[in-house]
Amino acid sequence: MEVRSAVRLINQLQYKPGWTLDAEDNTNRFEGTVKVRFVFPAYHSERELAEEGYPTMTGGSWAEFRIVVSDCDDTELYRRVLGKIMEIELHEAREFLRVLPTYWAPFHPHRVDGMKRWGDLEGDLSYGIA
Repeated sequence: MEVRSAVRLINQLQYKPGWTLDAEDNTNRFEGTVKVRFVFPAYHSERELAEEGYPTMTGGSWAEFRIVVSDCDDTELYRRVLGKIMEIELHEAREFLRVLPTYWAPFHPHRVDGMKRWGDLEGDLSYGIA
């Protein structure tokens, strides 16, 4: 698929309310790729907020990914974009899974012990989630 076509197709995608996807040509950096920026609503996930039900929003969390598009058709492109969305959702799930009564997060992706328990030795920072 041509990068120009991939950008157009990705920019036509819609996910959950409050989510935006913005693709751009990334061939100046990596041949046959697009860079996709996801902006999504998220709650502050600090342990001390867990008992209150995480009452405050972050004001816009985001993640950026490069996706190789030169070797795919439209269905494969959508699969790759959805795979990146699933990485974001997994990251968030690891932050919010808590053990009562202490509200400990065994797989928290921002903590070395949580990364090790999950087997994510490089950490989610390698995925560009902020």
